Parts: sequence; C-alpha cells; structure tokens
Amino acid sequence: MRSRLWLLIPLLLTSLASAQTTPGELAGALQAAARTGHAAAYQKLLRAEGTFAVEAVNFAADLGRMPQPTAVFQFSDVGVNGPQVRANLNLSWERQPGQVSQVSLPVKLFREGEVWHYGGEALQALPAGQYSLLALDVPGLPVQAAAVAPLLSQAAARVRETLGVGVPNAATVKVYPGMAVLSASVALSLQPVGGWNEPGEAIKLVLPGGANPDQELLRVLSHEFTHLSVSEAAGQGRDKRLPWWLHEGLADFVARAYWTPGAAESRRERVAGYAKGDWVPLSELVDFNAVPESQWKYAYAQGLALVEFLANACGKDAPMRLALAFAETGEADGAARALGFASFSDLETQVRTWLMMRGSGVAINSDTAEAESR
Repeated sequence: MRSRLWLLIPLLLTSLASAQTTPGELAGALQAAARTGHAAAYQKLLRAEGTFAVEAVNFAADLGRMPQPTAVFQFSDVGVNGPQVRANLNLSWERQPGQVSQVSLPVKLFREGEVWHYGGEALQALPAGQYSLLALDVPGLPVQAAAVAPLLSQAAARVRETLGVGVPNAATVKVYPGMAVLSASVALSLQPVGGWNEPGEAIKLVLPGGANPDQELLRVLSHEFTHLSVSEAAGQGRDKRLPWWLHEGLADFVARAYWTPGAAESRRERVAGYAKGDWVPLSELVDFNAVPESQWKYAYAQGLALVEFLANACGKDAPMRLALAFAETGEADGAARALGFASFSDLETQVRTWLMMRGSGVAINSDTAEAESR
C-alpha cells in the first residue's frame, strides 16, 4: 500500500501544479510540494524573475533535501484585480521537532489566464546608486532601510582593500524586518539568520538594533559582499569548488574590521581552544548542506584562522590565491601545493600549531610564520 501511495504523489502534485485556478489552490499546491519534498512540482508553481529566479530554485532544492511534512501555506488579503496582485503569505512549519516557526510576508501572485503562480516577496526599490537596494514592503521598513544605501560603497571598498577583488556593480541587496522572515525566504530548513548570500541570489540582511547600527550593518554587508565577490572571481560553476569553510573564513577576514574588541577576543580564544583539542577536520566542513548546525561555529572560526595564517605566512594576497587555486584544481591538496605547502594536511597542521603558539602568548611575526610554512 505504501509503494502505491508514493507512486500516486507525483501524479497528485502534477495535477495540483496545473490546476491552481484560485489563490487557495495555489497555496495548497505549494504546500503539497513542500510536504513531500517535490522540488520540480514546486518550481512549476512559480513565476520567477530577477534574483528570485535563482532563489526559488535553491528554495525548492532545499525542500528536495529536507521535505517539510508539517508545512502550512495560506494566502490572505488577496487583491483579485488584474494579472498581478499582492497578498500575504502565512507560513507555519516545524523546522525541528517541537520547534514551530510562523511568519507572514507580503508576496506577489500572478494570474495567467485562469492559472495562478507565485512570484516571491513584494519588495520596494530604494535609491542606491550603482547597486540595487530593495526592502520588504511592510509598513516602515523601506524608510528604515534607506540607511543601508550610503554604506554599500564603504563595505565594497573594504572587500577590495582586503582581498583585492571588486563587488559587482549589479549587486542586489534585500532588507527584511526580522531573521525568521529572512530565513523563511531562503529555506524552510534554515535557522534564523541575519545575513545571507549564495551565487546568483540577492544579498539578504536584517536591520540591526543596538547602539551602533551602522557598524553592525557594515559588518554584515562586508561579509556578504565578500561571498558575492569571491564567487564572481572564481567564476560561474567553479565557485562551487570552494569549500564552505573557506568562503566563511574569507568573509569574516574582511568583516572583522567591524567587529567589537570583545567579539574579536572571544573568537580568538575559542579557536585557540579548538586548535588544542576540539578541532573539526576542515574536510568535514566543505559542504554547507552536509554540515550539522552544531558544527557551523567551527566552519567560521577555523576558516578565519586558516585565512589569517595565510595572510601572515604568505602575504596579503595568499587567501585569495588559495581560493582561486581551489577554483582551478577543485581539490584541497592541489590548492595547498599551489601555495607551496606539501599537502592540505600539512597546511592544516601548521595552522593549528600557529594558533596554539598565538594562544599561548608567543610572539609571532610574519617572517617567523613564513619560515614555518616552508
């Protein structure tokens, strides 16, 4: 009986994808695809334009990896005049057992003949010079998000000064009112985050609170701009060869200019402890989708540590040389040898030794570090 049920599910989803003649039917079809993890059926329900074209495919792929059997999709406040209307998408799902998430966000729906399609979030464009700045169209947010515009060029300059790569002029930044809403626009399996970027997608961020919001915005923008710039430098397709820990290490290497002293010291102490006995092999932190949430902290801290070591040992341009070597070779040993190390294991061992020396208060200058790298 179970095998027959699974044979029927694709037929059911195909039927729903071709018969959504009301917003309610469209919500039901989206929900059915999310619950069963049918990525192809989900994509058939969309009208994907701009960066949403890539974001929607990645959202669907996440459903394929991690179906959401408790997901509920509902549209409310639907305007029914014309081929494009605005509505509110009300989402609830159990991201992890016992952890129910609920969000509501304004979205666009398109009616083509008698069939309805989902077009992603409703956003308001804001002046931002050479960049594209958009804010989720909820009361008050576009006015607040205007503060992001003058910081974009400053964050881009930080990336260029630190890594020698430029931020694409066509970069798009989308601003959301909260972490749960941002994460729900990325993937239902994603924990709440304050910043996000993947190749081909927009940079997504949440406006910070606190005493120094501009400093926090620059931290997030420079981090996410780094992801965008490194992917661009590596080249389409080849950017996927860069390990996740290196992406995050490079991004934090740039963004640390905007860290508070307390945050910098905390990270330094933590990674020194990892080096002494709690180190996760970097080979286990390569693929974001395969790394458990409990190990995300290692990808960021250890990735930054390796980047810092290279900058000290081999020069300011060494971190990007490693990234480009990964893009070229597609494997760790080849990338490490391109920088003069015997193997990636050799590089990783030297990073841990350097961290332990730094953590013990031993003075390390670039000449000493460079000698050790040989």
